[in-house]
Amino acid sequence: MVFYSCSIIYFIDMAHVEEKLHEINCYLLRNSKDENELGLFNGKLGLTIYLYNLAHKSESQNIQEMADNLIGEIYEKIGSSKLSTDFSSGLAGIAWGISHLVNSDFVDADLDDTLSELDDKIFKFLNVQKGDFSVNIQSGLIGYLFYCLDRLENSLKSKHSSNIYIFHMLGASLLNQLGQLIEEEKYQDKEPQSFSLFWDLPLVLIVLTKAKKLKVNANKVDRIVDFLLPSLLSLLPRLHSNRVYLLLGIESILVEIHNSSLRNHADLLKNSINLKSIIYKEYNNLNICLVDGICGLKLIGNRLSEITGENSFVPTGEQVLQKINLAACWEDNDFYSHFKKSIGLFSGLSGIGWILLEDLNVVEKLGLLND
Repeated sequence: MVFYSCSIIYFIDMAHVEEKLHEINCYLLRNSKDENELGLFNGKLGLTIYLYNLAHKSESQNIQEMADNLIGEIYEKIGSSKLSTDFSSGLAGIAWGISHLVNSDFVDADLDDTLSELDDKIFKFLNVQKGDFSVNIQSGLIGYLFYCLDRLENSLKSKHSSNIYIFHMLGASLLNQLGQLIEEEKYQDKEPQSFSLFWDLPLVLIVLTKAKKLKVNANKVDRIVDFLLPSLLSLLPRLHSNRVYLLLGIESILVEIHNSSLRNHADLLKNSINLKSIIYKEYNNLNICLVDGICGLKLIGNRLSEITGENSFVPTGEQVLQKINLAACWEDNDFYSHFKKSIGLFSGLSGIGWILLEDLNVVEKLGLLND
């Protein structure tokens, strides 16, 4: 049977969803106590975010306690471990993740107090390393800007005046550094060989949108966008999945900056995208994670829908489930044993489970800890 033909309609009912979630959770719970890294993308914080969502959806007290224990373990180890400060596996990403949990009402905490120690460590590192960063989100300026702008936004809500000043100044400094690297063409503007959420160009546009909205160095944001315009207007990615991601970046910045040429290019991108081509041709049977597959496409499509009000680029629940269920990684094969131990939000099982929970609205009592 050929699973990737566009002509095949593959229906999966709620029983299939619960079965796959049960399988994913068995793997995650089995590996949650292992010596995994602590970070947001591939470590225990990403798993914690998923478990809090799972506890909320399933109303499971056992899952809630497990998530509480994990966040306690992470916070305890922050003080004793020599963690990096980056967004992917270090303190900046952990701070962003804790902020997400608090703002989602999963954790009750004062962010300014809770994150003060992390903030100090990150500030010290950024001062020492000033002018010595790459652009990327994992360990570079984009990641630090996501952290900084999130902290600024929360400090504005809490009216913490000293933090507002600090994060505003830090954000302006990071934007200046980002602008310099972009002008020196030291960033990934060209389309990647395959779909990846780590592509610099869309992420730059998304983080610039956040900075513009928060009025952080707004003139610098405008100058960076002006510099990027020739590249943006000449770029039509080969892969339809990368077109969707670039479209998200452009639609994001168009919320804050009016530009008719960019508006026309966004419309061109929209008209050139074939969703079925992405799902059935561009993604193989291992492309299911957030970072490089159907779950990432679902995330991008949902965000595009929020901005534009259009659902054209959101894969259906059936399409997502089909791709996940038919992936080769579930086979009883030693080759895939490492994947089944991956707790990560971006490249592991937590991200897949999260999309199933959040985007497919799998609710009610799932009985996930009865075994």
